Amino acid sequence: MIRTIFFIAWLLPMAVPCHGEIYRWIDDQGKTHFSDMKPEADHAAEDISKQLRPLNSDASASEIEKLQQVFQGETAEEKAYHQQQQSRQRQQDNTRQQACLQAKNQLSILRGRVAFHGPDGKEIVVTEDERARRADQLEQEIRQHCS
Repeated sequence: MIRTIFFIAWLLPMAVPCHGEIYRWIDDQGKTHFSDMKPEADHAAEDISKQLRPLNSDASASEIEKLQQVFQGETAEEKAYHQQQQSRQRQQDNTRQQACLQAKNQLSILRGRVAFHGPDGKEIVVTEDERARRADQLEQEIRQHCS
């Protein structure tokens, strides 16, 4: 984004002003018209292009200098900050991705035949309703947090 703005600011001083013709004519009802195209042959049109001054074409050195200050690009500190933010975002994305993979693995286990074991290693009896409830809850969390 900033590179694009810098590039545009760099090209601005090189822009060549374009001039087109502007015509003025009066129609049969007495209305004055202005256009960049000549009217039909039955209306006499006057080319008034040279009478108009260019609009929005300040190419003075001071204006160019102002634009260059505005579009000077990122400083070293800004670049370092943005890189740090991107690195932090990548770490968060990786952590979220790992958690999602674990949750999806747990869900596939819960959907099949399961046996729960307590801290002492003994099997914990879980009803089918409890297993289905845990699977639904895990599925809901996956939908909410994983893409």
